[in-house]
Amino acid sequence: MKEIKMRSNAGVTAALNFFPKRKNTDHPFTFSFWPFIMQFGKKKCILFLYIDDKVKCNGGMQDSARKYVKEIKTLVRLFGNAVKEEELQQKIGQYDGNIELAIKDLVQQSVEKEISLCISLYKKKKKKKNKLEAENGANEVKNIEQVNMQSYFIYLIIFEQEQGNITITNESGDDNKIVQREMEKTEIGETKPGINLQGYCNNETCLASKAKLPVWVNIGFGNITFISNKTAFSCPDCKIETVNLIVKAMFYNAEHSICASGDSISVKDNNYQCSYTIKSGLSYELKANNIRQHAKSIEDLRERSEQAMNSIEIKNLVTELKKYEITVVKPLSLKGNERLLEKIQADYAGDFNQAFDIGRFTILCDSPTKLQTAVAVMKKAEQFNLIVSEDNNFFNKQSKTHYRFHNIKLYIPKYDVYIEMQATLKNFTTLEGYSVIENPNLSHLFYEHIRAWKPNNSSKEEELKQASNETLAKINDIICEWINAKEIKKIANRYKPHSEIQILKPLQLKEINKEKINAKNDILLKLTKFVYDQLCKFNPKEMKGKAIYVILFEYFKKYIIGEMNPASCADVISLLKESRKQELEEDTTMSQAIEVYIPLQANNYPYTDNDDNKKNDVYDCHQHIIDSLKEENEEKKNEQQRQVIILQGKSGSGKSLFCRHLEEILWETYVNGSTTSIPVYISLPKYYNELNEKQIISQVLQMKGINKETMDVIRENISFVFILDGFDEIFDKYDKNNNINNERYFYDRFNLNEWSAKII
Repeated sequence: MKEIKMRSNAGVTAALNFFPKRKNTDHPFTFSFWPFIMQFGKKKCILFLYIDDKVKCNGGMQDSARKYVKEIKTLVRLFGNAVKEEELQQKIGQYDGNIELAIKDLVQQSVEKEISLCISLYKKKKKKKNKLEAENGANEVKNIEQVNMQSYFIYLIIFEQEQGNITITNESGDDNKIVQREMEKTEIGETKPGINLQGYCNNETCLASKAKLPVWVNIGFGNITFISNKTAFSCPDCKIETVNLIVKAMFYNAEHSICASGDSISVKDNNYQCSYTIKSGLSYELKANNIRQHAKSIEDLRERSEQAMNSIEIKNLVTELKKYEITVVKPLSLKGNERLLEKIQADYAGDFNQAFDIGRFTILCDSPTKLQTAVAVMKKAEQFNLIVSEDNNFFNKQSKTHYRFHNIKLYIPKYDVYIEMQATLKNFTTLEGYSVIENPNLSHLFYEHIRAWKPNNSSKEEELKQASNETLAKINDIICEWINAKEIKKIANRYKPHSEIQILKPLQLKEINKEKINAKNDILLKLTKFVYDQLCKFNPKEMKGKAIYVILFEYFKKYIIGEMNPASCADVISLLKESRKQELEEDTTMSQAIEVYIPLQANNYPYTDNDDNKKNDVYDCHQHIIDSLKEENEEKKNEQQRQVIILQGKSGSGKSLFCRHLEEILWETYVNGSTTSIPVYISLPKYYNELNEKQIISQVLQMKGINKETMDVIRENISFVFILDGFDEIFDKYDKNNNINNERYFYDRFNLNEWSAKII
């Protein structure tokens, strides 16, 4: 006889390692031994049944008259005369040939009859042993009578609850090995929130059934009534309703109750995970509901939550967490009433008892190991008179918004309220004052703008809402590292700051301030302003911050400005440069001439047809114009004089070539940052239309690839140098059209005053 003593109930698991593991290649059972829990007064007994090597249960199917012959023979060998053969036949038929379940049931019945005798015998042996030890001073007592029960071994565990000890007695007398290989427990299916039933499939073609593996069936939330061995459920393996041998019920993340036929009172609980043994032949009623607050009003909920957050139970838990160098952040105050009401209405259709984050603690850890420790401590909340009622692990499984955290709902019985504990790593938090992320509020504020947004029936709004959700997920993927560092770096490499690309202000925000936007209560307008402001103000330095900026800018460009429209000065520049390149490729004569350009000489005298230009006060035309563009104009000069430079010359003198050359030089000075105005060469003979001369600049820019919809945005944000070439070639049309417009000067007729531009 061997005895093992442990100081706590947790030792039961460790004690199982002392049981002998018998190998038998002919053994068809999944289990090495089976536990049976029984209650006798104040003592609990766990009985383990272990099958002898000599017992073989190969099963076999014959015709219906002799269906379970081999199984019955096996049972007869096991139980001998202790159980009548008719009863064995009845049991094996009841369980459709599943010999494991039949043995469990029969042993349960047999042991319940004999267990009192076993306990009595155990006490006598213990008393005799203690007496002999007292008399002889021996540490070990020999020749203790063993209890043999047919061809199986019984291991009896006595819980001496009044002493807090556990004694394990090996009645078989076999020697135990210190190191034992742990047997893997195999189950099919998945447990999910609500009701989960475990049973056995009896479909002969089902692999889980052939392997005699227990399967889990998730029912979800609601009410069900069933008889354990008669009601059929769908097998997760074969997808057929052939699971009708239910042996266990498990509730997960639910307020639940369970009642068996014959019970007058249902068992109720709200622990996040509770399992119950299901007995064959009994009828059961199970109920499972989502976790809900039990407040009578929002004010009642706020009061209970505040009391719970300041309770001694929560304080003790927080103190325990801090012992492990875990940071616990308690909000300075509960969520504001206005914000709470908005969230309840938007997210929970006005049901305030679905609100849990009114009071939420944030648990911040330095490493994944610390996070595991924090969760483990919180799951032992019963020692602080708290109940873990819901356990949602989104640390390795993406949440709806892709935040990375482990969320636990704690029930505080004293105040009948639930409090959230949200644990994550410090690297992933966006909590201000604790985050290492640049601009940590961006993600949360973006979420707040789109959270309550319910698009109208237009496809455009639906698309924008979907794109907004996807953008938020991408931002959180970067923050929480759902994508690896290499991919984050790849995104960050596309970053260009606002100071470099000059993001264009959306037309929707023209001549509108924050007060007007709030007064309109237009979510789209608020979202547009938020994104634009973030892009203009956010100046990230770190890789994650740059990657977040890129994601936000690409969202802004595609869905707010429009994918085909320029979103920045850099986009406008790119379009105009591409247009210039294409124009020069088409005009090969001009391209070749630019390569051999000879500088022009000029003076300040008006040109006439008889002018031989022999005056001596000449200068380099190119340099003179460059200097003129750089000079600051005197305030006393009128606007037209300040912005217009007129270049005159006889036909063939090289004016057009000079204009193209000037455009090239101005592009170079713009690119290197010497000037802030973008040069645009405009061939008037090509673009002038006397019927719409006021819109000539817009028409030119459209021909160069800029959409009409963004013209006002460009006009508001970009300054130009317009080089108008060939005015003499359109003069006749222009002069003829003068009688219609009653305007003499081209500056007014071309509406050049609408543009921030200098004119050549």
